[in-house]
Amino acid sequence: MNNLAMLLAVLLPLFFSLVIFIFKPKSCRLTVLTSFAVIITFLVSIAYVFYCDGTLTIAEFTDTMKLTLSASTLSFFMAILVSAVFSLSLIFAFEYTKHDENKSKLFAFSLLTLASLMGLCFAGNMLTFYLFYEAMTLCSFPLVLHTGTKASRKAAFKYLGFSVFGAGLALFGMMLCGEGVFAPFSAGGIKSIDTSNTLAYFLMVLGFSCKAGMFPLSQWLPTAHPEAPAPASAVLSGIITKAGILGIIRSTFFVFGADAVRETYAQTTMLILAIFTIFMGSMLAYKEKLFKKRLAYSSVSQLSYVIFGLMLLNVQGFCGAILQILFHAVTKAGLFLCAGAVIHQSGIVRTDELYGLGKKMPIIMTCFTLLSLSLIGIPPLGGFAAKWNLLSGAMEMDVLGMVGIGVLLISALLTAFYLLPITADAFFAGKTVSKEERIEPNAYMTVPIILMSAFVLIAGTFPNVFNSLAASVAGGLFV
Repeated sequence: MNNLAMLLAVLLPLFFSLVIFIFKPKSCRLTVLTSFAVIITFLVSIAYVFYCDGTLTIAEFTDTMKLTLSASTLSFFMAILVSAVFSLSLIFAFEYTKHDENKSKLFAFSLLTLASLMGLCFAGNMLTFYLFYEAMTLCSFPLVLHTGTKASRKAAFKYLGFSVFGAGLALFGMMLCGEGVFAPFSAGGIKSIDTSNTLAYFLMVLGFSCKAGMFPLSQWLPTAHPEAPAPASAVLSGIITKAGILGIIRSTFFVFGADAVRETYAQTTMLILAIFTIFMGSMLAYKEKLFKKRLAYSSVSQLSYVIFGLMLLNVQGFCGAILQILFHAVTKAGLFLCAGAVIHQSGIVRTDELYGLGKKMPIIMTCFTLLSLSLIGIPPLGGFAAKWNLLSGAMEMDVLGMVGIGVLLISALLTAFYLLPITADAFFAGKTVSKEERIEPNAYMTVPIILMSAFVLIAGTFPNVFNSLAASVAGGLFV
């Protein structure tokens, strides 16, 4: 019965999304329904840590092809992270979409996306994972399309096209593995598949890397994020991109196993692509003037930090990748919400037009500064713990590890160069702004951002807790 409860994580947001679609509730009821759905999903995800420890079969097609949900440390970690960031982003959306006539659709598709992501988190084999992965793409597509402008339609179909192509590569790789790939996920790899089939593995991780924004399949990300509403951008960058990362983790450590991948051309190629993407994304972000597009290019770079850590195939690198998943999700979601608050309250969309905004929106811009410092990797903020572990893991590698260390340090400098000038312009513009001109948003928009900022500060102050969490996720994956 406990394992049957795993379905609640999928069914709860699915049920409430259908209620919103059918009854189209007014603002107050819509707020109550959405809040109830996301908060209960979050609480249920936490409860699973204590009550679920097995596998649940949803459907059985053949003896080897089944749809299953399974509880593991990785599942719990991802489920809690996904539901927490979704909860805060949708609370922010209550005020952000106050005058949006189509806001019920935004909330309904957001809950559908949440349901798909929860299915991804608890997927027990690659067949289940892939079906939820495709469902997540289809459910999140309307989030990019939401405003209905020509630019948003173009961005949405670009997102869909790249996502389908990437998923197709992953599916082709799975087909090359045969039915053995649909066996239950196993820490260290599935014994029934041919782990020497490096091409199959490479196609799978390359396909999943599309959703994670890695070159050469990263072009959708800086196009889609700026066109989506800010709450959707927050979950797109902070959470939905992590579906691709989760696909790489499952393929590498739960299907093939780290030993089968180590010292293959697949590992080398993925490391090279990740290192190149880190540098490329940072440079493009540095040159970009549009606020949300700069943050989107930043995501291209920061997500490849995770892929780099995973492809090191050592414990330290893996722990760094897990911490980067956590802190990037919270930090980048918070930064997109900050950008959304600025655009919503002031109409400013460019980074070179933010002079004096720190006096008009002190809470938002202070949180933006804290989140920026975390993204750079400045102690004692959370991002520092992730970067430190990644650098430590890279030191265990040979040439590519050393190149990676150099690029990570250059990327950190570039991140400072494209984020900190925003803070400098906002707070030190040399212009006086009276209190009457303050345009700070209300609690719906400020509280989620404050909570995210407080998290990266507290988590960075007590990093051992999260280092232990990352080590527990890594347990059993390395011999």
